[in-house]
Amino acid sequence: MSRKPKIILPKHLTDIESVELLYGPPGRLLRYDDFRGYQRWMSSKMLEQDCYMAAEMGLGKTGSSLFALHEGIRQGVFRRPLIVAPLRVAEYTWPEEIATWDFARSMTFRVVTGNAQERMASLRYSPAQVTIINRENLRWLHEVFEGKGWPFDCLVYDEASRLKKGMKRVTQSKEQRKKGIKPGLTELGVIHSHKRSWNRVIELSGTPSPNGLVDLWGPISVIDDGHRLGSSMTAYKNRWFIESKYSYGIEARPHAEAEIMGKIDDLFFSLREEDYLDLPPMIERDHVVHLPEKAMKVYREFEREMAVEVVNGAGDKEIVEAVNNGVLTGKLLQIANGSMYLGDKFDVETGGKLPKESVKLHTEKLDALESIMEEAAGRPVLVAYSFQFDKAAIKKRFPYVRIFGESQSDVRDWNAGKIRMLLTHPASAGHGLNFQHGSNIAVWFGLTWSLELYRQFIKRLHRSGQKADRVFLHRIIAAGTVDANVLGVLTTKGATQDQITDCVGVRLDNVMKVAA
Repeated sequence: MSRKPKIILPKHLTDIESVELLYGPPGRLLRYDDFRGYQRWMSSKMLEQDCYMAAEMGLGKTGSSLFALHEGIRQGVFRRPLIVAPLRVAEYTWPEEIATWDFARSMTFRVVTGNAQERMASLRYSPAQVTIINRENLRWLHEVFEGKGWPFDCLVYDEASRLKKGMKRVTQSKEQRKKGIKPGLTELGVIHSHKRSWNRVIELSGTPSPNGLVDLWGPISVIDDGHRLGSSMTAYKNRWFIESKYSYGIEARPHAEAEIMGKIDDLFFSLREEDYLDLPPMIERDHVVHLPEKAMKVYREFEREMAVEVVNGAGDKEIVEAVNNGVLTGKLLQIANGSMYLGDKFDVETGGKLPKESVKLHTEKLDALESIMEEAAGRPVLVAYSFQFDKAAIKKRFPYVRIFGESQSDVRDWNAGKIRMLLTHPASAGHGLNFQHGSNIAVWFGLTWSLELYRQFIKRLHRSGQKADRVFLHRIIAAGTVDANVLGVLTTKGATQDQITDCVGVRLDNVMKVAA
């Protein structure tokens, strides 16, 4: 019988009982025998070599990684794994998964999140085998151990696509350079600075390269220190891409894709959901709303002139401007959703920036969301919003809404079916969180330009463990606005990513032969 793990967590989790109190006890403890064939293959590959495992959402990367860590510690391949993950994945998903898998419960671990005092308290406990930290605090961890010896010999980087920028040092201002202030390290820089310490590097991602080939250099360089794709992002781009001096766009050179994939196919493995899982169909429904004449007039004028006059909350007329096309697009998305932020304002005495003020333009999307909630007939609905004024407006219209992150029991209550509407920003609930047990209805109140966040949010419900016979994805689209363009861009990016995935895709037959 597996012994209970020693769990060291800040604020709310101190032992296995606390984990189960927060998330609820698992229906039954899962074991290695519950692994699918491809999960066994993933675990063996992670134990065998450094790798970038780009498995789509719902394929069980976390469980496979935990077994690789368990076996790696048992066999002496490494002793002290460090898991770096997005904040909520570090605090919710990894502890929940450890409590779910029988073999993982025998490992001691600690989560190093919270404020500086809470993080230090976690580190001061008796050494745990596995340390879990959010990516924002990786530089802090580096500073804590600077000059004392880095204790971690295995890196698991969850959602490795975040390393795509390929920057090892923080960008300096001219003033900092003049003063001789040395640039600090980025996440990538910290990881590279400890390259001699890693006995194993395991990178995980559900969307390996959201924007195409150019994003691959950062994650791959962590594994091979730039040997395959070049010593720097600049060298990588110069060899395989053409950058426009005018639009700042980037295009792959002929044959670049084949050459790049040929260089990394020994460590970059991609598994597609459709090859392994028999998921319920996802029904996509677009709810097209039409802006009132007054709101559409504001939209068209802003689109044409990049400026428009509106009446602010004090009843005064105010000009809102867009200084470039990027700001223009953002403002048009705001109008499509129902409001628009006014210009920045500053405190007269302190000079500090005041909270953003917005002006309300219409309620069409709120009305559409109300219709969706009525159709749901009390069933839980997961809603993604874009702007803070969206959150405020939805909270006012639907008093029963729960804002994700405001309660420690959000995940437990949602999966128990106790929350009628759970409202979240896709950036805070887009990676690794298991919401599929609570509902089969998701709504995009306002879309995002990010393919990664778009797909990750959808996969909170459309993933392994979903019991419903279908999953409903509702998108509220404002007719005649940039909303339609966002969908078009997401589709274009998706096609590029599919090409990458196909090039390195691990086919089911091959995986089963290895796992047999």
